[in-house]
Amino acid sequence: MTPELKFHSIVISITTLSIFTIWTQLTGIISKHPFLSVIASAFISLGMYRIITVIFLGFFRNISCVKKWILGPYFMEGTWIGFFVGHQNNVRLYCETFEQGLSDLVIRGKAFKDDGTYHGSWVSDTTNINVKLGKLSYTYDADVIGNTAINPGLARFDLERPSREKPPFRMIGYSSDLFNPAKLKSFEEKVSDDTVFESIEAFRKAKDVYGKYKDLI
Repeated sequence: MTPELKFHSIVISITTLSIFTIWTQLTGIISKHPFLSVIASAFISLGMYRIITVIFLGFFRNISCVKKWILGPYFMEGTWIGFFVGHQNNVRLYCETFEQGLSDLVIRGKAFKDDGTYHGSWVSDTTNINVKLGKLSYTYDADVIGNTAINPGLARFDLERPSREKPPFRMIGYSSDLFNPAKLKSFEEKVSDDTVFESIEAFRKAKDVYGKYKDLI
């Protein structure tokens, strides 16, 4: 079940229960005015559905445990730390933040050289999470300091997770720029559900991740 379908199923269930509860309290009025009751029922149902949707959407956006529950195995929001091997076999350490909604995922990344200096950044809002296959794929626009133009590209990752019904915590894959299509091997690990992460701390953690997993790629 997709997060959107799960969300609306919950809202419909709560709305139905709420309407039923209201109607059981108004049985006397309904029996006396059946026609008006039908009209009133339609308006009350629509209004109740809208109110519950707004309230539950607020919970989803602002309460992390609710978002995790709704997204289930699709949940990837947070900070991911990793490294990739560049075109000249230079290792680049990076930090990505995943900002996730019911049906969208925005990825923002920034990379550093091994001495901690800034290398470049990228952003993507065209992502696809395939829970069945355990894969993440997306296109991105990369803005590297050494390039004079924005470079689009494609990234694909295999997700590591405890089970098919659990969210991923690690991934390995590659990225490939349009104007230099070599596949650059990449590895990253989730370090926080928060999307705010200091660059210095991100660089330090990325060095730790590289030291721990460099032999994998």
